[in-house]
Amino acid sequence: AGINTRIASQRIGARLATGDEARPLQVRRGAALLTAERTTYDDNGRAVEFGRHIYRADKYSFEVMIVER
Repeated sequence: AGINTRIASQRIGARLATGDEARPLQVRRGAALLTAERTTYDDNGRAVEFGRHIYRADKYSFEVMIVER
């Protein structure tokens, strides 16, 4: 689409599953979930993608690389 993603900001957290979230994830209400909220920016600094995600804590892990600017 001609968009060059340049940088993303992502917040990773954890919380307990609500009843509505538990059913499709096949976990019990109150089970631990991992959360991620990400905004991706293009070469001009415009936000081009935003996502809110929830993951089963027993099936996922996050790996983060930190690079000095």
